[in-house]
Amino acid sequence: MKTLRILAIFAAALGSVALSSCGCCTGEERPPELRPLPQFQNVQTPSVDYAK
Repeated sequence: MKTLRILAIFAAALGSVALSSCGCCTGEERPPELRPLPQFQNVQTPSVDYAK
């Protein structure tokens, strides 16, 4: 009896994982692709001499 209960719980867990929404079989559209990151230029920092 205990083995049957464990097997039923395992089958229910396996079924819930198999039926969970993964996006592959729900017919939903895929999200759009991400845009490429902008290309920034390096900022030229002036050299500062604090010694006087």
